[in-house]
This record gives sequence, structure tokens and C-alpha cells, in this order.
Amino acid sequence: MEEKIADAATVHRLTGLAPAVALHIPWDKVDDYEALARHAEEHGVRLGTINSNTFQDDDYKLGALTHVDRKIRQKAIDHHFECIDVMNATGSRDLKIWLAEGSNYPGQADLRGRQDRLAESLAIIHERLTDEQRLVLEYKLFEPAFYHTDVPDWGTAYTQVAALGDNAVVCLDTGHHAPSTNIEFIVRAAAAAREAGLVRLQQPLLRRRRPDRRRRGPVPAVPDHLRGDPRRRLRARQRRRVHARPVPQHRGQDPGADPVGPQRAGDDGPGAARRPRRPRPGAGGR
Repeated sequence: MEEKIADAATVHRLTGLAPAVALHIPWDKVDDYEALARHAEEHGVRLGTINSNTFQDDDYKLGALTHVDRKIRQKAIDHHFECIDVMNATGSRDLKIWLAEGSNYPGQADLRGRQDRLAESLAIIHERLTDEQRLVLEYKLFEPAFYHTDVPDWGTAYTQVAALGDNAVVCLDTGHHAPSTNIEFIVRAAAAAREAGLVRLQQPLLRRRRPDRRRRGPVPAVPDHLRGDPRRRLRARQRRRVHARPVPQHRGQDPGADPVGPQRAGDDGPGAARRPRRPRPGAGGR
């Protein structure tokens, strides 16, 4: 963990963009968090958001804070209490919760009951926070369940945190939205409601280009046969142009002959897009 902090401190010294280092519990567990906080301060950074983890333990495969078994829900709540203890030791302000919880097929779970249990669990965790600390709820459209996710979007996250108080907010993640979602509008709406606690910047998850099966890496923006040759690109654009005039679908509505003449591709006449004529076989030399 000390090496991670040193790396982040180097990035911050060169760019000024990384003043805090987030911890993920239990991935970043140490024996002495106060010493770790002092180590970060010595390197010119501080310890920031504390992230909980309720998606690795097999007990949580059917839910953690939403599980029907009260013992498993309490186990997940106790884990968040541990994260709050880390916050108290490091001086961190935010506890960020992302839940990989949902169901895989219709009828597997009671959707309303899961939302009620989630609200109850979040309220218990929120009560443990001090007035200077915040609960930050992150959403994700799809992962890992196949049918539904308990916190799939910012509206669901907002509904949950709005009932907790002013120090419960939403983490706006730019990569966890459906395709064609206007993220700027969501940021504006959440900021107007004063519920935008954090903004997590990453590449949109569902907008990544599918890799080409015949090559490694993403599909190139320009095909190889057009790359580096402006004449080829010009000819490609010319081939995409449409020369034909619209033709009525019902011949009975045809107003008659065009005074300018036929202009459909391949017709003869003024203004027509002439199709190049190929010489007939055996016509050469006559």
C-alpha cells in the first residue's frame, strides 16, 4: 500500500490532479491506518474515499445488503462498520458503496422486498457516520446479474439516499449508463438537487467498440484500404452520393414527365447521372 501511495504522489506532483488516494477494503487492509495516513501526508497526498467490498464473499452471491437472510445482511453491515472505523482512523470523509446485487431471471426475487431491505441496511450504516462524513451510493446499469440490478441508475440511487439525509449522496459514474444517455443532463439534475457527491470518470462501459475478430485491439476508425490516401477517401465519398431523384411509390400518383428530363441513375437525358457504358465483347477495333 505504501508503494501505491508513492506512485499516486508522483502523479500528483507532476500533474496536480491526484491529491487523495482511495482505499478499497479489504484489498488495502493494513495493520496501522493512522501510520498509513501519516505516510500519505509525508508524500504530499492524503487518504480519500473508503470503498466497501461486498461482491467477493460467496455468502453475498444472492445479495449482501438486500439478502433475505438477516444474518448475511448483518454480515455486510458489519463490513461497512469496519470501513467506517477505517474512515475514523484516516480522517476520510466519504464511504462509497457499490453493490453487485440483483437477480438472474423473472420471479427469482421480490424486487420491492429487495429495495426495502436495501433502504433498511443503508439507514443502519448511515446512522454510524458522523456529521462530517458522507455515504456515497454508486450505481451500475448491468453487472453481474442477468435480469435486474438493485441499483442500476442514478434515479434509483437518488431515491435511496434522499431518505437518509443531507450527508448521503450519489456517485455519478460516466461509464455506468445506458447507451446514448445524456450524462451532462444527469449531472445538472443531480447538482440542482444537491445530490451529486462524486463524479467518477471512466470510459462508458456499453459504448466500447467491439474488437475485430481478425485483429488485436479495437476496430480502426478508418479502414486500411482508405488509410493514408485522400484520393481513395474522395472516391469512397463519391460512391456514397445518391444521384437518383425520389420516384413515387404509386404510379397512379406520378405527375407525368419531368420537364427537365429523366434524372434517375442510368437514364439518358439532360441532368441524368450517366452510368459508364462498357464496350460490348468483340466491338473493339470496328
